[in-house]
Amino acid sequence: MEPTGFSAIDTIRQRAHEVIVEAQNPHISPYSEWSSDDLRELLVQYQIPLRDSYNATHETLVRICDQVFGAEVAESEKDCRRQFSIEEITRMGMAARTIQKAFFRRQAWKKAREKFQDYNAVYDYLDDCDYEQGAHGDYDFDGIHGLSRQDSFRRHSMLRRINEQGDDYDEEIEVEWRKPSWNFAKKFEAASRPHRAGKQMAKYNWKKTTLGRHCFAGGCGEQLDLWDEGRTSEFSQFGSGITNYFKFLKWCCWVMFILSLLHAPVLVVNAYGANDLIGSSFNLATTTFGNLGSAEDVASVIIPGCDEMELPLNGCKVKKNDLAILYSFIDTAGTIFFILAWLWLRAFESKESRMLNRSTVTASDYTIRLKSVPADTTEKELAIHFAQVTGEAVAAVHLAFNNSKEIKQYIKRGRIMQQRYNCVQRIRYEKTMRGGQPGQRKRLRSLMRERESLTIAVRQNDERRSKINHERQDAIQAFVTFETETGFIEAMLKYNFNWFQRYCCCYPERLKFKGQRLLVEQAPEPSTIMWENLEYSTSSRYFRKFLTTSVAFLAVLLSIMLTFLARDFKDKVLQYASMPCPDKFFDLDTDYQLELVRSNIDLSHCYCSTLGIMDQWNMNLCHDHLVTWLASTSMSYGAGFVVVFMNFFFTWLLNVAGSFEKHQSLDNMEESNMVRVFLLKFVNSGCLVLLYGQKWLQRLVRIRFDDASDFNVDWYATGGTSVMIIMLLNIIAPHVGSLIAYLRHRAKIRRLERSLTKEKQTKDSHKIWHTQEKMNEFYRGPPFRLNYRYAQVLVTIYICWMYAISMPLMPMIGAFSCYLSYWVDKFLFCNFYRTPPRYSDRMGKKCTKLLGFLIVLHMIMSLWMMGGGQIFQGESLSGQQLGDIAASWRARLLKRHLFTIEATLVLFVSCIILSQFSSAFWSRVCDCLRCLTCRKGNRVKGLRNNMNTLQVDYTSARDREIIRGLSSYNILQNPKYQEAFAITQEFAATHNKVSSIRGYNTKEGDLTLA
Repeated sequence: MEPTGFSAIDTIRQRAHEVIVEAQNPHISPYSEWSSDDLRELLVQYQIPLRDSYNATHETLVRICDQVFGAEVAESEKDCRRQFSIEEITRMGMAARTIQKAFFRRQAWKKAREKFQDYNAVYDYLDDCDYEQGAHGDYDFDGIHGLSRQDSFRRHSMLRRINEQGDDYDEEIEVEWRKPSWNFAKKFEAASRPHRAGKQMAKYNWKKTTLGRHCFAGGCGEQLDLWDEGRTSEFSQFGSGITNYFKFLKWCCWVMFILSLLHAPVLVVNAYGANDLIGSSFNLATTTFGNLGSAEDVASVIIPGCDEMELPLNGCKVKKNDLAILYSFIDTAGTIFFILAWLWLRAFESKESRMLNRSTVTASDYTIRLKSVPADTTEKELAIHFAQVTGEAVAAVHLAFNNSKEIKQYIKRGRIMQQRYNCVQRIRYEKTMRGGQPGQRKRLRSLMRERESLTIAVRQNDERRSKINHERQDAIQAFVTFETETGFIEAMLKYNFNWFQRYCCCYPERLKFKGQRLLVEQAPEPSTIMWENLEYSTSSRYFRKFLTTSVAFLAVLLSIMLTFLARDFKDKVLQYASMPCPDKFFDLDTDYQLELVRSNIDLSHCYCSTLGIMDQWNMNLCHDHLVTWLASTSMSYGAGFVVVFMNFFFTWLLNVAGSFEKHQSLDNMEESNMVRVFLLKFVNSGCLVLLYGQKWLQRLVRIRFDDASDFNVDWYATGGTSVMIIMLLNIIAPHVGSLIAYLRHRAKIRRLERSLTKEKQTKDSHKIWHTQEKMNEFYRGPPFRLNYRYAQVLVTIYICWMYAISMPLMPMIGAFSCYLSYWVDKFLFCNFYRTPPRYSDRMGKKCTKLLGFLIVLHMIMSLWMMGGGQIFQGESLSGQQLGDIAASWRARLLKRHLFTIEATLVLFVSCIILSQFSSAFWSRVCDCLRCLTCRKGNRVKGLRNNMNTLQVDYTSARDREIIRGLSSYNILQNPKYQEAFAITQEFAATHNKVSSIRGYNTKEGDLTLA
């Protein structure tokens, strides 16, 4: 029944009254103070569906909650929605963590007891650790393993946490042990040593492999190619550093051989000299200037092979002043030849590097290096920045952080993980192969304890590393890889500023990254980067280098002391044989000589030196002379062995110093070590004998030599002989260790392969390899250290050429030493050493630069040895005879026979100074002009010339595996760090952060255990 008119009016009035009352007393919803997110969370909590809730207004959500929940739910949720202060939240969090730790500790305690009871048969904890149960049932850890209560509790709490993993932790030892494969080890050997490109990994034939030489490709270069070596090296896949080294050895061998031919007349004349003091029997001193006699005693020398009957009137004698002029011309001819050969080497080394860079695809062809970036840089931001700047796609970006401590902890962790992996494999071997054998339970118990100890060590390392990870890690450098080589060139062009533009003005704002100016350079090869050293500053590295150099300097002083002592002992031994022999003593009859000696026993050395060793031993008269001679000779060779030993010490010292000095790349470390090893060896081997006459040094070591003046006869008999002995020892000494290691390596491999079964399996009776890695390591050779080889060759060339004019046997020693080094290094490179990293040509160019200083040093030494007046008095440029040996330096230099050497020295030094000054001056002028006009530098021109002949995208080259060396700047894909971190290639391919390494089975690819 519908309402009548009056009832309808009443209803309207009633509603109007309610509206007025509601307007006078507005309803405030209890949900109005809630945020929209809290309201949505409340609806979700009670499973109230609401479509498009994120677009609903706050008033709509309040009205819905009012109608659905009312005031009761709002009142019950009031305490949960209370807004707490920071202090209250902090206190509540600390309280919650305290409760949580106590709960976990109690639960872990219960589970650990159960675990220990289950594993008592294997672990035998109660017997080995001598637990004592306290009054409350707790264990007393005070006496366990000699640890404190805190350390013991921490150790066993780690074991409890590990045991909480359950089957994931224990199932690794239940896996069946698999015997390492000999076939796989042989494949690993082929892959790890230098081999030809291709899947067959064919071994190089050390006899037939051609390594090329520095020559022209056609014309005269082909005519002079006597052994058909060609220009291209078959080792080109290993980089220009390796190819240039072997070509450098060939260059040294040829140069020293030609210098030996030029100095052959000097050797012949010296060997037939007129000095009776040195003796008529052959020794090394007879090939030196000392055998010509002193300038005061001998004025002329007989020409070897000359017949006085055919040339009367002293036609077979030549004045020593005239002979000095001949020697000066020979030395000048050799110097000019060496200069031309040096210029040839400089030109062709650059061609070699350019040719290999154009024909070889490497990751550095696409990658730039940013030496400093903002701390909050991300890979995505850098990729976007350089894509916008260059207009080219960026393939990958890898950041370097200030995480050297973390990397070192991971390296330590990797060593422990490798030990743990080996332990697990031995446990598997015991369970699989020796089940039920006598002593198996005892061995297994010992291995299980070792596994637990290593597991705890891993946990401790992870805890220390987690503390390091909590520290802020800032980005310090970046490596940006472009998709094309054009992008790399474009980036280098954009950021090609000189130092004034980079630090003062003309730096475009659009090229800045997050407001910071970028320093861009070509990235080194990824295999040579030392990631753990990138955060060390330049000043820190120089300070460390200063410390190591100071230690090396102290070692040089020690070597000087030992050498002086050896020289002093030898002089005291030879004092009794210092009496000169009578005139024409060696032309007399033997019986008459014997009568003279018997009448004056001090002349015994004159007669005995003409006899053989056995004849001297059988004659009582010569017995003392023989003993003295043997003692003197032994001391000379002993001093040489001391020098050789110190050279090995320098090599070891700088090898250790290389890691201490924190170089950022392997090339930098190898180049730095090469220069300092060379300098130390050069001073120790070739310069110590020059210090005998230095009065200040004699006072320092408190040993005095009265006869140690400027290159006199006695110096050649002592110091000169010592230098030649040292260089003769250095022919063999650098290779003895490597050859012995190779022979031992091949011998143990032959013993293994003779014991193989018909199925090519190893016999346990020969040796047991528990892991494949151990067997692989058995076949792998040592690394090929390029820096020490360069240093040794430089020492040989420096010393042999420095003393060449006065000791003409030295170039022959140098030629043979380089020849032997070439074949020994080539043989061992093909058969023994592992594949080297892709060395750049920096060391080769540094060696070539150092050879320029050798040219100046050689001419200075020639002036010193020929102008001292001890052997050749000489004449002044005006023709006046110079009789005063102690003349001033000016009088010594203004001698006629020194003019050609002095003219060559002045001309060469002037050319070098003018060349360097003109190039530096023109470069500075161009830099100033570019700065004033805000133009770019010209660094990119050389990079354009080195671009690959056939252009290929980075991704395509990586997928087709045509990139030589490593293809990525991901630290985990570097084999050196994979081995150090104990991770697999599969894991490295899917991760790029060091912090992603965790768990226990890293050698088997399982890295998910936390």
